[in-house]
Amino acid sequence: MSGLAAVIVLSICGLVGFFIVAEERRVHPEPGSSATPAPWAISSRAVDPDPLALAEIFPGALISLISGDDPYRVVMTHVDSDCEIATTGTVGRILAEQDCSQVVRAAMTAPYGGYRVTAGIFNLADETRATAAGQQVRALVESGAGSFAAMAAGAAPGSEPRAEPDSRVGWRPFGHYLVYCVIARPDGRAVAADDPYARRIIVDLLDTYLAQEKLAGRALT
Repeated sequence: MSGLAAVIVLSICGLVGFFIVAEERRVHPEPGSSATPAPWAISSRAVDPDPLALAEIFPGALISLISGDDPYRVVMTHVDSDCEIATTGTVGRILAEQDCSQVVRAAMTAPYGGYRVTAGIFNLADETRATAAGQQVRALVESGAGSFAAMAAGAAPGSEPRAEPDSRVGWRPFGHYLVYCVIARPDGRAVAADDPYARRIIVDLLDTYLAQEKLAGRALT
């Protein structure tokens, strides 16, 4: 009986030790494991001064988010120091007031329904200005006074901004950046507010690809 009691006590101690080690590893990941980026690392251009590059954000012709799923197909990319070129109406002026230094964007075809998408990142001075820009853009989009521009297939990347009146737009501030997308149906019909393809594209490109994979990855490095 005393021997059995000793085995039980040792087992309990072993389990306690396991949970302590597991908690330590959760709080302090081992080298080479995934980690949460420090928010301050991309909170402003002062701490994140290197400009974005096309090869960093859109390195290839395919964007694969889940292994085995069909990818997004990139057909055109563009980087510019003139942020207004990726906007319509008075959105460009708002971004200029918030000290936008560049925009990196791509035109692509989504794997869902062949929807046409323009997605990209505006580089603003700091996270306060990025948040303010996002709030101001909302008022302009809802009133029809401005929006984000779509990249027209076959047109020069730096040509006149192209409005998509029946498109749906999405945007998010993330650090000192503003990520955005413009979604249009291939048949030219209006994209409904509850369109399931549009919702999936916004999550895929804004939340997963641009924010988490690209910008959070930038914060880690």
